[in-house]
Amino acid sequence: MRIKIKLLSDLCTCSGETYNSIVDMDVVYDENGIPYIPAKRIKGCIREAALEMCEMGLMDHNQYVRIFGEAGSKKSTFSLSNAYIADYKDTVYSLQHFGMKSALHRAVISPRNVLQQYTGIRTQTAVNMETGVADKNSLRTMRVVRKGLTFYAECDVKEEDSKLLGQAISLVKHMGVSRTRGLGLVSMSLENISSEINRKQEYSHVLISEEQISEQNKIGYTIHLNSSLICKSAKGNQAETQDYIAGSKVLGLIAGALGKNGYEKLMEQPSELIVTNAYIMNQSMRCVPGRISLKKEKDQGYDEQGRIWLKDMLYSPNIGEKQMTSANIDYVDANHRKADVATEISYHHQRPSDKSIGRATGRDDGSSFYQLAGICADQNFRGYIYANKIQAKEIISAVGTLGKIRMGYGRGSEFGDVELVLDSVSEVRTEKCLLRDAVVTLVSDMILYNENGVWTTDIDVLKNYLEEMTGVERLEIRNPFIRYTTIGGYNVTWKARKPIFNALGKGSTFILHSEEPFDAGLLSNHFVGERVSEGYGEIQVEEMADTADVYVWKDTELSPSSDIERAEDGNGLINQLLQNEFEYRVQNVIREKLENIKNDYKSAGEAVNAAVSKLRIIFRRESTYEDMKKQVEGIEKDEKKKICSQLIGLVVPEQLAEQVNASICQDYGQTFKNQWDSQNMYKKMYYAYITELKYFAKSLEKGEA
Repeated sequence: MRIKIKLLSDLCTCSGETYNSIVDMDVVYDENGIPYIPAKRIKGCIREAALEMCEMGLMDHNQYVRIFGEAGSKKSTFSLSNAYIADYKDTVYSLQHFGMKSALHRAVISPRNVLQQYTGIRTQTAVNMETGVADKNSLRTMRVVRKGLTFYAECDVKEEDSKLLGQAISLVKHMGVSRTRGLGLVSMSLENISSEINRKQEYSHVLISEEQISEQNKIGYTIHLNSSLICKSAKGNQAETQDYIAGSKVLGLIAGALGKNGYEKLMEQPSELIVTNAYIMNQSMRCVPGRISLKKEKDQGYDEQGRIWLKDMLYSPNIGEKQMTSANIDYVDANHRKADVATEISYHHQRPSDKSIGRATGRDDGSSFYQLAGICADQNFRGYIYANKIQAKEIISAVGTLGKIRMGYGRGSEFGDVELVLDSVSEVRTEKCLLRDAVVTLVSDMILYNENGVWTTDIDVLKNYLEEMTGVERLEIRNPFIRYTTIGGYNVTWKARKPIFNALGKGSTFILHSEEPFDAGLLSNHFVGERVSEGYGEIQVEEMADTADVYVWKDTELSPSSDIERAEDGNGLINQLLQNEFEYRVQNVIREKLENIKNDYKSAGEAVNAAVSKLRIIFRRESTYEDMKKQVEGIEKDEKKKICSQLIGLVVPEQLAEQVNASICQDYGQTFKNQWDSQNMYKKMYYAYITELKYFAKSLEKGEA
């Protein structure tokens, strides 16, 4: 299903941010400069329309609660995504493909240039009712999305509620700011209602079969973010987000698909089900947290090849008098290429309980301003599920029945639209590897209990865990680099906060030493500590390196995908942007031509001024270049006629258009279609030309030639 929103007037979906000093109130737009309507704004308007239906007896309270939920007691069954323009994905793909060619191409598709194709600027001021004039310092500017555009928001609702929801949607007539001042008039409707069965068949979450399953399995899963995903911090703060997807979220998704009884049977199996955290991907590789033992020289940067040389302090190198600082490598893949997770903050408000007040006041009236931090859309994350044969079959079957997946906070609107795919499976094998020294890195946070069952961060307790796993006594932890973190959260099912306590943080590392060789293979694909089913306690075990020197490559731009290659120009946006470039170049060529003839007219300032005044009059009267030439030929004074003829001969619209068109095709390597007809070409070119001629004549009079 989807909601269609057509703008019958200009719309301002206020972002709550100020991006520059020119626009006081800006619209919401993505990183490409394409405006969109946030789902929270849409859902709020629909909820108000549904409340009106309740007041008129067209919807009872139980139906309202079933669709929209109730704060603190029942979640909404109606979810939707942000509303985007038609052909949004094709437009984004074409912009990305065009921008990957060169810096010149990227300048054309800058967010500012793209935004100008969809929006305009309005100004407003406050009038003093006593004097009837504008108050001082009251001038404000507002960016608006132009009327006539159509947006679509993907939504999900139970089929039995679709009719009522459609009625509520159709009642929404205004949204955004300044609704009572001519802005935000919209037409909304619910489209493409399909059955629950057909809806689920649209999604393919499983790319593996039961025939590939072994006794012990490692199932790989990938999560692609279609929208921003909010992963609250361990303290439950929604203004902060984790930069990874916790295994507990994926485990909860599986539990929901299995149902209560199915999940209980799954967890009763003798081998523990483990779901790792999903970390950012570099193309097809899963990254892991960088070691906190990695240091760099102060103010050191990447070299010409995109590498940076680091020292691993785990090996206690002799650094002499060099000043070292943390390398701040958040994530790195197996090829030593770093990766960063893009996050964002969005600003929101809640209106007062009295809905006649159209804005949040910040007072004690039920209104509030707040912000939400989330992981940006269009990023891929990868993790693993460790399960035995029975568990693996149940998981594959359950995940395969899922329809559209949403997870995280705010998943009912705007956030948490993801694509989860089980795409690989391999048998878990333990290979013997005898070592005296091994480097152990915590890939995820680790929760430890001491012998009294109390949470602890004592590394001696960690040593006891490792001794039990390897069957070796008197292991030694050397050169530990430990990071501490706070574990907490909120249990939605129980509606209660989880206990908050300290744990060992991901990225911590140390050397595990033994006088006698121990089998490091017993630690591979195994997890340490408690709550490992939720992603905690994942470790990485490696042999000692020969040197403390480590090089890391900086992340690079991805090459265009096949989807991007297919989308040549989306909805014609690239050609429109090139049209703006065409107009800009026309103005530059006109300035260059006038600059080149300044010396020829330096002693004829008054005559040029008179000729320009005559051309301005002719331009206002005539609609074609040919008619303008005829009028110039009829001028009686020979000197004025000569100068006018020379000036209009300098800029011939068809010739100038051909010249600029050729330069654009050469610079950008693609065919450009000029959208101006001959009459528009004359009007636009000569409007710019006459404007430049005025300044040209003034400069001659001042003797600036």
